[in-house]
Amino acid sequence: MPANVTLRLRARYMLAGAVMLALWGASLVSLLYDGSSFNIVAAVFAIFTFLPLGLIAMQGGLSGSAAGMQRARGALLASGGLLALVVLVEVVRRTVFAGS
Repeated sequence: MPANVTLRLRARYMLAGAVMLALWGASLVSLLYDGSSFNIVAAVFAIFTFLPLGLIAMQGGLSGSAAGMQRARGALLASGGLLALVVLVEVVRRTVFAGS
C-alpha cells in the first residue's frame, strides 16, 4: 500500500527527528556538566538509540520517498516505545526509592 506523502507529514517527521536529536544533545550536555554514573548511562543509551533513530526520521522527512517515510515511521514508533520504557522505569524508581 503506497503511503500518502504530504508536506505536513514530512515536516512532522523532520520535527520529530529534530526533537530526538535534541534529546541526544541534552544527554551529552548533562554528561559534560556532571559526569555521574547516571549521566554516563543516559548518554550511552542516547548515543545507541536516539541518535540513529533521530537521523533516520530526519532523513526520511527530508527525502520524502515512500521507503524513507516508512523507515521514519518505524523509527518514530521505536522511539515512542523507548520513551514509554524510560518513563515506566522512572516511575518505578521513584516509587521504590520514594523515601531516599
